[in-house]
Amino acid sequence: MFVHSLWVVDGQPHSRCRPVDNNLHKRYWQEDSIACNQRRREDCQCPRKIDQTKTMDESETAATETVAETAPIDAPAAVESAESESPPAIIAAPEDTPEQATAAPADVDAVDAAPATPQPPPEATLIESTTPYLKRKDKYVKPETEIPEDVEFQLARAFLLQNSEKSEMNLYDHLTLTMMRVLETRPKNAIDMFESISSEIKRSKFRAIDPVSSIFRPVYDNAPGVDIAKAQVKLFEQPPQDEPPEEGLGEIPDVMDLSNLWEWAGVSFGREETFLLFLSLRKLVAEKPLKSVRLWGKIFGTGGNYIITEGELKDGATDEEGDAVNGTGEPAEEGADGGDAAAAAEGAEPAAALPVEDPTIPKPKTRVIPPLPREIRVGVNRYVYYVCAYPGASWIRLPDVIPEKLQISRQIRKHFTGNLKHQIISYPKFEADEAQYLRCQIARISAATVASPSGYYMFDPEDEGNEEEGHQPTIIINPEFEGLQNDALLLTTNWVHHVPYVLPQGRTSWVNPYASLKKSEDEEGGDEDEEKEEGEGDGDENPADTAEPETGPPLLSPLVNDDDIPEGGPAWVSRACSSLSPIKFTPVTLRSTRWPGAIIVAYNDKFANIYVGDGHGDIGKGLALKDGMMLPPVLPDIAKEFVLIEKEENPDDPENPIIKEKQLTEQKDPTVEEENAFEEAKRAKEEEAKDAAEEGEEAAEEEED
Repeated sequence: MFVHSLWVVDGQPHSRCRPVDNNLHKRYWQEDSIACNQRRREDCQCPRKIDQTKTMDESETAATETVAETAPIDAPAAVESAESESPPAIIAAPEDTPEQATAAPADVDAVDAAPATPQPPPEATLIESTTPYLKRKDKYVKPETEIPEDVEFQLARAFLLQNSEKSEMNLYDHLTLTMMRVLETRPKNAIDMFESISSEIKRSKFRAIDPVSSIFRPVYDNAPGVDIAKAQVKLFEQPPQDEPPEEGLGEIPDVMDLSNLWEWAGVSFGREETFLLFLSLRKLVAEKPLKSVRLWGKIFGTGGNYIITEGELKDGATDEEGDAVNGTGEPAEEGADGGDAAAAAEGAEPAAALPVEDPTIPKPKTRVIPPLPREIRVGVNRYVYYVCAYPGASWIRLPDVIPEKLQISRQIRKHFTGNLKHQIISYPKFEADEAQYLRCQIARISAATVASPSGYYMFDPEDEGNEEEGHQPTIIINPEFEGLQNDALLLTTNWVHHVPYVLPQGRTSWVNPYASLKKSEDEEGGDEDEEKEEGEGDGDENPADTAEPETGPPLLSPLVNDDDIPEGGPAWVSRACSSLSPIKFTPVTLRSTRWPGAIIVAYNDKFANIYVGDGHGDIGKGLALKDGMMLPPVLPDIAKEFVLIEKEENPDDPENPIIKEKQLTEQKDPTVEEENAFEEAKRAKEEEAKDAAEEGEEAAEEEED
C-alpha cells in the first residue's frame, strides 16, 4: 500500500510516494521538524517534482500545515508563549535560492543513486502562524541528557500495566477497552461521554471470591427474609447415615395433630410454620438434655415476638447452661491461682483506709431482710423455658424466677420489645432485663391458666407420707383415666389446675423471710441479751416469730374456685367450637378472662393448653381511667408527724390501758428579759454549787487534822 503525500523540503513542496511503515512513521514524528525533513528527503524513493509555479503563499501554507501536524509540542515553549504577548509563530525550513533551484539535476534517478551527503541543519527561523488554531511558539529543544526512546517507552508501558490492589485492573488495559468502546459505539459528543463509558467498564469488572468459579459473579441479597431462610434450611438437614440414631431423646408432642385442635379455637400458626416449629423442637431436644418439651405459646412484642417452649430436664442431668444464665456457677477453688493472686497483691496499690467511726454517734437500728431462697427444679422453676424469634432461630434459655422480681412484676405493666437484654424501667424498680420479666410473666400465666381434665392427674401414692415442712406433693398421670365426654368438658367443675399456685412472696412453698435474720441475731447474743434483761432494750418483738405463713389454693383445685374478674364475670368461659354439629363431634374450648390469650382446647381424650397474647392480664374497668388505660400504682401514704403516747390506767379493764396521743406544739422563743433572768438564775446555781463544794473540802481537812 502506498500513500501519496505532499511534504515541504527546504522550503519547496515535494510530492512523493512511499510505503506506509508504522515504525518509520513513528520515528519521524518523534524527531524535530528540520531533521524530519532531512531524513524524508534522503529516504524518499520517488523522483523529486518541484512546482515552480506555486507562489510563496502556497509554500508557506503547506509548510504551516505540515509543521502543525508533525512537530511535537514543547511544554516549556508552550508555557513561554502563553505568558508572552508576541504573536504566535511556526518553524519552517529556509527556501532555496533561484540558483539552487536551477542547479537541480535533470536526471533524478542519478541523483537518487548517488550517496547522500550529510548537510548541516539550517537555522530555524520564527514565522508567524497563518492558522487560527495554532497560537503558540512551536520551538522544541531536545534535552541533552535523555534515556533512549525504546527504554523510556518500555518504562512508561510498565507503569501503566501496574495492577490496582483493590480492583486488580491496570490503566493500560482500561484505556484500551475504553477507546475500543468509543470507536465501536461512536457516541455523539464523545468527550462528554468518556467518563460514563469509563465508569461502566469499571463496573462490569469484578473481583471473584473463588478463582476457580471466577465466571460467576457473587450476588449479596440483604433482604430480611434471606437470613431467616438460611436458618430454616438447616432444619431439613439430616444426620449422616454412618452415624447411629441418637438414643434417649426427649419426648416431642405431635404438633401437627395439636394444631388441628388449636384451629378449632381460632389459633393457627399456619401449616408451614407449624411444621417448622416441629422441626425446631426436634432440634432443641437433640441439643439439650431435656426429657420432654411442650410448645407453651407465643408472646407478641413491639419490636419482635417470642416463641416459647417449656421443657423438663432429665433426671440427674447437669444444668450448665442454667448456671451460666442465672450466674450461679461454682466459684473458683481457693489456691488454684494462688501464685498469680500473690503476685497481683504485691504489685497492687494499697487499699484506701476505711473511715474511723465515731463511737459517740448512735447507730440506727436497721434490719436488712435477706433475699428469699430461689426454688431449684421445683415449684416455679420446675420447668425450663427457651425462646426464639422465629422457627429455625437459635433457642435462648431464660433465667429462673427470682421471688423478689416476681413480686414486683405483679405491680408493673410493661410491653415486651423482643430484646431480651432490654432494661425494664418502672416504678417500683424492677432492676432486671426483659428476660427476667418475661420469665416472671410466664410463671404467673402458667400457674393461673394451665389446666387438665379432672382425673387425668393423681397424687403420687409413694409421696403421701411425706410431711416435711415446705414439701410439695407430687402428681403423676392417672393410668386408669378414660377421658370425659365433650358435654362434661363444658363444665369448669371438671377442670383442675395441675400447676402449683404462686404465693404473694413469689414461691409455691412459703418460707419465713426473717428466719435467717433471727438466726444471725441469736448467734450474736452477748451484750444485747444483757441489755434486754436490764430493761434497756427496745422491747420490739422479733418479726420472725410474728410472720404469718402465706397460703393459696391446693394443687388440683377446680377452675370453678378461681376468683371472678373485677366486673363480676366468671374467670373462665367455655363453649363448643361449632353450633352446627352435635356436641359429641365438636371440640370444646375454654378461655381465660383474667389472662386474655390463654386457651384450652379438648376433644374427648385429647386436650392442649396454649397461650397467644401480649403477656399481660386483663385490666378491669374499675382499675382504669377508661377502656385500655391503666391507672398508675397508688403512692404510699404520707408519713405522720411524731406524737407522744401516754398510757393511763383503765379502771374498768386494767389489762388494756388508755392510750392518749399528744401532738407536738411549737414552743415560743423567750424574750430578752426572760433570757437574762434565766442566765442570772443559772449563774446563782453555779455559785451555790461552788460554795458548797469549797465548804465540803474545808470540813474534810478539819476532820483530818
